[in-house]
Amino acid sequence: MKWLAPAAVVLLAASSGRAQDAAAPSLRQIAEKKSAEWEALARGLDGKIARMLPCDPRVNSAIQEVSRASEARQAALRDALKAAADRARADREQAQLAVAGEEARLREMRAERGDSEQERSTVEGQLADLTESVKRRAAFEEARRKLAQIAALAGQRAADSADAEKLATALNTSLRELLVALQAREAALANAQAALTSEASRWNEYYAARLARAGTECTITKPAGTTKKK
Repeated sequence: MKWLAPAAVVLLAASSGRAQDAAAPSLRQIAEKKSAEWEALARGLDGKIARMLPCDPRVNSAIQEVSRASEARQAALRDALKAAADRARADREQAQLAVAGEEARLREMRAERGDSEQERSTVEGQLADLTESVKRRAAFEEARRKLAQIAALAGQRAADSADAEKLATALNTSLRELLVALQAREAALANAQAALTSEASRWNEYYAARLARAGTECTITKPAGTTKKK
């Protein structure tokens, strides 16, 4: 089998989430260290046992040493991936809450903008009517001037509401994009955990097979006259 760095290690390095989380880098470093130790032993296994006789007890010891290193690596990777998956889930849940809160605020802002637009439309209509009245009676000019000031304020409130809604819409879009990215990260980590479980099973089977083969080779090569005399 090829001695390549597992995808789980690469994913862990890419998904180390929060720099302020002291536990995450520690677990990742342990996983990387255990992986390096296992790879070093695994690469040298064939050359090491090639210099031993088939029934040399050191053959089994060498295979078992690499097998234990493989199991230690698997355990470290499981711990690191679980920590990363827990962080990813927490981040995704926070993002979901943020999206829900922002959407509620956006609904309120849209309602507020609708009210502001209605107020502006009403005041502008009243102003238009009063402007026509001023043409017939100059005494209405003062009222028209005050209503024009109110109309200007209503127009400014409507414009401010529209600007605020645009900003809230942009923020909501950004939060939704972030949520999608966090969901993808969480799914990738879940896939990595499943892949690690499958990989661990294959390596356990591989080392069990190596031990069985070593036993078979010892049996085959053992001289016929080595049976004990009565």
